[in-house]
Amino acid sequence: MILQNNKLKISVDTRGAELQSVRSIDGREFIWQADPQVWPRHAPILFPIVGRLKDNAYVHQDQKYTLNQHGFARDLDFEVIKWNPSELVYSLKSNLGTYPNYPFDFDFQVGYELLDNAVVQSFMVKNMDEEVLPFSLGAHPAFAAEPIGQHLLEFEMPETASSDTVEEGIRTGEMRDVFEGNRIQLNETLFDKDALIFTNLKSSSVILKTNEGLPVVKMEYKDFPYMGIWSKPTAGYVCIEPWCGVADALAHNGNLADKEGVIFLEPGETFRRQITMTFFVD
Repeated sequence: MILQNNKLKISVDTRGAELQSVRSIDGREFIWQADPQVWPRHAPILFPIVGRLKDNAYVHQDQKYTLNQHGFARDLDFEVIKWNPSELVYSLKSNLGTYPNYPFDFDFQVGYELLDNAVVQSFMVKNMDEEVLPFSLGAHPAFAAEPIGQHLLEFEMPETASSDTVEEGIRTGEMRDVFEGNRIQLNETLFDKDALIFTNLKSSSVILKTNEGLPVVKMEYKDFPYMGIWSKPTAGYVCIEPWCGVADALAHNGNLADKEGVIFLEPGETFRRQITMTFFVD
């Protein structure tokens, strides 16, 4: 599906409600184009978990369920429920295919609105069940940054948070410092140990820039308590990932009710979040 104005043209796939392309009118592509030899995705949506579970499994009410990294939404077809020249809304509802891995009733909606040179991506989860709905969600857009060593991330405020270290997708609790004031300099070895994972950053926005100071994209992400930064080593992209949820820690006991970052939504209630990506096209 396509949205277009006089600044941007965006393309979104029904599979995973995934943003596949953001192009300026003069043809500049801002989104990683999913080279299958490197990383075959563009901007997957993470639901109903973020990151990896220990042994790819969790326990709910004494029953064990399996769920792969980042959940199933990114690999399922969504239904288009709204489409006009400036807005798209997709819906994924619980069904016979989701129950074996996630035994809850939900309506998960992902929206895209085109506003001048910005894309607003929205998330809505409605609990359609008769019991509390436990879930996490996150964005995972990959922005073109070739070569990666010629780019940096500039956050809204100076940050002192350390990054958790990940091994095989699980947080180890070993911390590393990567911030220099409000900046992270990208390079070809920064992601040798997988993603950077931060908790409760002070900033609510970040700008991807070239080392010369030219801005590429600004992301605003209010009320996301976790942030992932990731790329395949040496690849020409960087993922900026606001999360409501996080991968399991080594010490986690496996019970979903005890998992860090899980949101517990009461029956009939709705949860909403959004991010805004402003692309510097001029």
